[in-house]
Amino acid sequence: MAMPHALDGVRLKCQRAQHHLNTLQAEFDAFGRDAYSVRHNVERGGREHVYRVNRLRHTRPEWGPIIGDCLHNAASALDQLAYQLAILHTGKLRSGLARDTHFPIYRSSREFWDNLRKLEGIGPDLIAPMERLQPYHGINGPDYHWLMILKRLSNSDKHRTLHTTGYRFGGTAHYRPDSLIDTTFPTGPLKLGAELARFVFDPPDPEMNVDPSFTVHIAFKDTPLADGIDTWAMLNMICIRVEAVVDEFRPLFR
Repeated sequence: MAMPHALDGVRLKCQRAQHHLNTLQAEFDAFGRDAYSVRHNVERGGREHVYRVNRLRHTRPEWGPIIGDCLHNAASALDQLAYQLAILHTGKLRSGLARDTHFPIYRSSREFWDNLRKLEGIGPDLIAPMERLQPYHGINGPDYHWLMILKRLSNSDKHRTLHTTGYRFGGTAHYRPDSLIDTTFPTGPLKLGAELARFVFDPPDPEMNVDPSFTVHIAFKDTPLADGIDTWAMLNMICIRVEAVVDEFRPLFR
């Protein structure tokens, strides 16, 4: 029987987060195949052709807890990593140190250094690597860094269910005649009557159909993030980054 590895628990947390992510991908794909239907309207004597949503299914409330479980396991993997790093440094954590040890996620350098005692267990050699990972080093600022997004979503899930909605992200016309002079694919929530596309023709042609297709994804709604952020893409990015952080510290346990 193989000896247990210090990061076995971390690995299992990452795998569980990925399991929830795979479940959501399958559910989202199935939903997308029958989420809505489209009505084609001819306006201004055929000069403009407009495609609107005329039937719509709502996203499933059951997805909220699955998203929360994915986030919880991702965050827990990082906290368990910090705990194992502390054990590696101290040999055995005293109860107070064990309670305070967690993976640091802070918005500012001052906040990080003011809470340095919570990293006492991992030892001085790992303070700098932990500090380099902090959200305030993010190119777009701390609020757009994946660690801060993970923290905010995970904290939000502790108090209320995370919500999703269908969201339109554009599309394409599979037939582009010379008479097509303008095309728009508005983005926004997928609602009854929402405009998916508008095509302008000159000369007008009431019989024209450019056979459009539309890009619709499941997006966050009423969360700490801006509405319209692709749910699966964000969760997938978080899972990838968590595993990358774990891999960064893995050589210390050999």
